[in-house]
Amino acid sequence: MRRGEFALGAGYFAYFGAVGVFQPYWPAHLQALGYSASAIGVLMAVFSAVRVVGPMGSAWLADHLDDRRPLLLASAVLACAAVVLLAQAESWWAAAAGLAAFSLFFNGIMPVYDAHTLDHLGSDAHRYGWLRLWGSIGFVVTSWAAGLAIARWGDASIAWSLLVCVVATAVAMPWLPRVARRARTAAVPGTFVQALRRPAVLAFLAVCFLQLASFGAYYSFYTLYLQAHGYGPGAIGFYWAWGVIAEIAVFVFGPRLVRRFELLTLLYVALAGTAVRWVLVAAFPAEPLVMFLAQTLHLAGFGLFHAVTVLLAPRLLPPGSEARAQALVSSLGWGAGGIAGSLLAGWLWDAAGPRTVYAASFVVVTCALAVAAAGLRGEPGARRTA
Repeated sequence: MRRGEFALGAGYFAYFGAVGVFQPYWPAHLQALGYSASAIGVLMAVFSAVRVVGPMGSAWLADHLDDRRPLLLASAVLACAAVVLLAQAESWWAAAAGLAAFSLFFNGIMPVYDAHTLDHLGSDAHRYGWLRLWGSIGFVVTSWAAGLAIARWGDASIAWSLLVCVVATAVAMPWLPRVARRARTAAVPGTFVQALRRPAVLAFLAVCFLQLASFGAYYSFYTLYLQAHGYGPGAIGFYWAWGVIAEIAVFVFGPRLVRRFELLTLLYVALAGTAVRWVLVAAFPAEPLVMFLAQTLHLAGFGLFHAVTVLLAPRLLPPGSEARAQALVSSLGWGAGGIAGSLLAGWLWDAAGPRTVYAASFVVVTCALAVAAAGLRGEPGARRTA
């Protein structure tokens, strides 16, 4: 790694390590506390709902600071405090308040962090994937380690495992390199609010919303889908792990791709790969090899899509709004898109059956591909390499 990149990689490792504890295990922690499935669903919806609006506040402040590191440190420390409150919550309302606070501060970190990383890389923005891959590695390591901790010490270890990872995130922040705010070569005129009315920006945000909505069925019901078709815990765990490994692979080779191909071309590939994936999942759920190939396409739908959107978002908005550009992707994609996709998947699961859920995911991501082709084709920033 180059100078300053070790600390950036460590921050990604710790942050997504926390995600690797929270995403797979926090519902189990709530279940161990005696909450019903419906109560858990509402609590996790609180976390997602705050994610829709929370990151924009941190991003707005970050875009008006010369040094983003104090804000990142403060957000991580407050996220630590929220985890402590979560660990001690004894009522549903206390758990809801703790999750809202944790979502507000924790989800506000990464858009600012990505903007800081891109400012540090400057003309080497294509190297982003080599830093971000440490986040995927952190997810794998901590989800595995947390599983071992749960097996030995029980569900009570989940909250403390999460706290360790969030504390590690806070510890990494003071070591981040200080960077000068960089002017971009593909500057967009006007203010941030004015830019939001540009057709290309609206199309880009719609693509993010639709792509992440298509993943609602995957993140909410994929394990249940595999169980319904006879897969055991070992096979299910392998498929989830293989998806993350494929994601890591695209972060390794991503820098070469974004230097060689236009970002719009790579976006098309990411969306088309996702469409093929959902067709395979819907059509051949009982074929282990086909499901393996479908999981391999996680490298396109998550890895390549994430790398491209992180690089493309700042090109579509005026200088000085880099963090808000990343926050829009997080809020409208992972936040609003994730909620809409999960709700749609849940309704279709009961109304039309599990396979229909992934057929609908194919339709949703195909709409994203059509929007990208119609709305971003003439955008100069999208027709350049990184």
